[in-house]
Amino acid sequence: MNHFPKSNKLITILLAGLFFIVSDAVFAQSDTTQVDNTQKEKKEKKDKKRKDEFKIYGGLSLNHLLVSSDTYNSTLAPGWMLGVSYKRGKFFYWELGVRYNNAVYNLDNPNIPADSSNLLDGVFAVRNIDVPVTVGLNFLSFASRIVGLRLFVGVTPEFAIGVGGNDLGIDKDNINTFNLLGHGGIGVDVAFIYLETSVNYGFVDVFKNDVDSNPFQIFVCLGFRF
Repeated sequence: MNHFPKSNKLITILLAGLFFIVSDAVFAQSDTTQVDNTQKEKKEKKDKKRKDEFKIYGGLSLNHLLVSSDTYNSTLAPGWMLGVSYKRGKFFYWELGVRYNNAVYNLDNPNIPADSSNLLDGVFAVRNIDVPVTVGLNFLSFASRIVGLRLFVGVTPEFAIGVGGNDLGIDKDNINTFNLLGHGGIGVDVAFIYLETSVNYGFVDVFKNDVDSNPFQIFVCLGFRF
């Protein structure tokens, strides 16, 4: 004789099913939480180990031609630039970029009196596309995403694409369309903003004639990194 009522059996089955559903939901939630925590940890580790940056910047320049001629003197003249770059590394890093460099020069003829009616405006601009290649050291690399202090050196292949209008009759045919610059400078990073200053020297004369005319530039630029 079966003394266990059918209703009790049904209740037992329902309770067992409910227990199974609840247990499955709890374990599923636990697994989801564990996966989320794992993904979060991986993301944090990835951010901590990140070694690359993209940079965009603009700045001003002071430009001077190292001229060895009795015909012309050169004085400092202001120019400007815009550029982008990719940086890789932490303590030791390298950087590759491209920029538009509007280098402005000022020439005057010392043999013409300043009050002469023959005095011409000696300002002219050389429009260049630069490709800076840089290596450097970040002395605060352990906190590079927050703050940085960098020293860097490099070379810059430079391609002249035009000359601005001027009173001297200088055009693109009068200048060398390729130059090679050496540069060195210092940079400071604060969060997503950075400030750099550098000195650049051209190993090729600006003019095609026999007059020495190596370019010398001082850059100061402000940019964003991300």
